[in-house]
Amino acid sequence: MFPYRGRGGRHLFPNPARLSKRRPGEETLYIIPRIWLDPQQVNRVTPVRAMRVLLITNYFPPHYQGGAEVMVYNTCHGLLQRGVDASILMINARIPGGQDRYRDVQGVPVHEVTYRSHLPGNPFLQTFDPRIYRDVMAEIRRVQPDLVHVHNVSGATLAPFVACRRVNVPVLLTLHDHWLLCPNNMLYKGDGALCDPAEHPRGCSHCFRRQDFWANIPWRRQIFARLVQNVRFFISPSQKLVDLHVAAGYNPARFRVVPNGIKPALFQTPSDSLVREYVRESGLFRTLLLAGAMVESKGIKTVIEALPLLARYVDRFRLLVAGRGEDRFLAALRRFDPSVVKLLGQVPFQEMRALYAATDLTVIPSVWYENSPMVIYESMLAGTPVLGSAIGGIPELIQHGETGYLFSPGDAVALTERVIQHFARSAPERRAMRRRCVEFAHTHMTLDRYLDRLQQVYDEALEA
Repeated sequence: MFPYRGRGGRHLFPNPARLSKRRPGEETLYIIPRIWLDPQQVNRVTPVRAMRVLLITNYFPPHYQGGAEVMVYNTCHGLLQRGVDASILMINARIPGGQDRYRDVQGVPVHEVTYRSHLPGNPFLQTFDPRIYRDVMAEIRRVQPDLVHVHNVSGATLAPFVACRRVNVPVLLTLHDHWLLCPNNMLYKGDGALCDPAEHPRGCSHCFRRQDFWANIPWRRQIFARLVQNVRFFISPSQKLVDLHVAAGYNPARFRVVPNGIKPALFQTPSDSLVREYVRESGLFRTLLLAGAMVESKGIKTVIEALPLLARYVDRFRLLVAGRGEDRFLAALRRFDPSVVKLLGQVPFQEMRALYAATDLTVIPSVWYENSPMVIYESMLAGTPVLGSAIGGIPELIQHGETGYLFSPGDAVALTERVIQHFARSAPERRAMRRRCVEFAHTHMTLDRYLDRLQQVYDEALEA
């Protein structure tokens, strides 16, 4: 079980009233505090409960399932398996419906709270939603966590941090994007230019009043920094994300780098007929896989520009596109020969492992500061090298020439050259590259490695 030392003995020798709230099946340890008890009482034992962690997120399946939501699930499920009493609060003011329900998602307890409408009023009120503050406070009182671990909460305003401060519960925040720094979360302008976080607020007028409902607050970044002062540590999957926040004025001592992790799973025969067909045909083509959202920031324009070159210079070339996206980009992809470009639409998560394994290269052509894309983890675990743009945290995960290739963001010619370089290698060399991907994933990208590091940060936060 996860070693819990407590804070000043408060939870090491808990109040019996709190112990009466112990959940069914909760693991209990017993100790004999000899130096605190009368010698005649040394045979009495005091129960010690497991650490209790509340994870807060603004999205969770079935509402949305991206890399962040997968990591929230994996974190909670992994902690539960290690004896930590973990649960999830999904709270969001942007999802209509007015739900307040408890549910079990494949062994993970989830409390889902949504509202019937957005909070009206000025942007300051929308920065701090009193309804969310009230419900987070109620959840903290119900769960009585030793620590709160926040993930994406842009749809929940900054109220969860204020609630944790009010009751003096240690809180951590995992950074999945640039939410604290930028109104559009991406440090990326509509014209394709990247932003320098040190130059705020110059150049931000393009996004003010166009993005999040609090984007037009004067000095947004300073207000955000003030309201997250009680965050003990910011957890970042990549060093690049830390560097960007430090450039914006955050203290580097408050950050801990904890790369994501993924749980190895046995290969399963895909149930989707299209996926089964492409898996069967994998040996007939030289296949590139593009997985994720087909939007400009993900570099879809670079792939579209490279397609004529790839079709011309790579024999038996085929591109598989898994995911949804903007109509203009999907329409551009449909203009190509259907034997060259295959649009699969949204592929179920459990089917993707087979698709990765049947692919020669997975491409991540992003043109914004990606953090630590889960696509890279999933692809390497399946033994497929990754062709990624050298931006954000992507270069931290790819060993150029060993487990994949890097190219300049937005450079369609460079992307094409890397694909040609890969297929110019002999078949034994490409097989060795796939083995290195699997070895690297099992050494550096496992869920156990992630949880080990995360629990060290939990310990450190409780001792601070």
